[in-house]
Amino acid sequence: MCIAGGQIADLQHQTRSEGLRGVQASVAMRRIPAHEHLYFEGDTRDSIYVVESGWVKLYRTLVDGQRQVVGFANSGSILGLESDIEHSNGCETVTPVTVRAIPVARIKDACRNDPSFAEQVLRQLGRQLGAAQAQLATVGAQSAEQKLATFLLTISNLCEETADGEFDLPMRRGEMAEFLGLRLETVSRKMTDFQRRGWIKMTSLYHCRVLRRQVLKDLAEGGEVEGAQLLRAC
Repeated sequence: MCIAGGQIADLQHQTRSEGLRGVQASVAMRRIPAHEHLYFEGDTRDSIYVVESGWVKLYRTLVDGQRQVVGFANSGSILGLESDIEHSNGCETVTPVTVRAIPVARIKDACRNDPSFAEQVLRQLGRQLGAAQAQLATVGAQSAEQKLATFLLTISNLCEETADGEFDLPMRRGEMAEFLGLRLETVSRKMTDFQRRGWIKMTSLYHCRVLRRQVLKDLAEGGEVEGAQLLRAC
């Protein structure tokens, strides 16, 4: 899974088909606590995983031993498609997670017997490819404000918002920084700045409310902070 300047292009709440439910019904459900691993880099890829609930992060270990977060996934996502024999990413839970593991040996038969499941697998692959291409085009083009605005809007769109627009922001600031290619101090400073400007409100450490969605959208589409300020005034 790839990120394009903070844009999570392949993580969508999907409407589960009858066929996919049929496939999942035949495999065991697993419940994993927060901050535990579903699999590590280099583990044999013997299953793919359908996320039923919760959030996970995908990361790679760099040459110097540091981790680089390459994606977040929530309910409806299918994990393990980016690898062949071994997992190329590690997968760690951000919140308590429920998944269903589908043995790789069964995927071919599942796709043959259930066209709706095959279609969802292809959609996931297409989103991952599109995200990788977008990342190459924008990885160095967006400012810190633009990356953060895009990230917040995307997470908001993926979460179930309350009536007043509040949504869960379950990842830590350090995870957000790795994800966006920014320093932890930069993310913390920009989050504080967004609140000071009245664009968002953190109702708690892990809950956010978007107050000026159009301002964030303008930033995410390439606008500058000065222009966003004018939009706010209007």
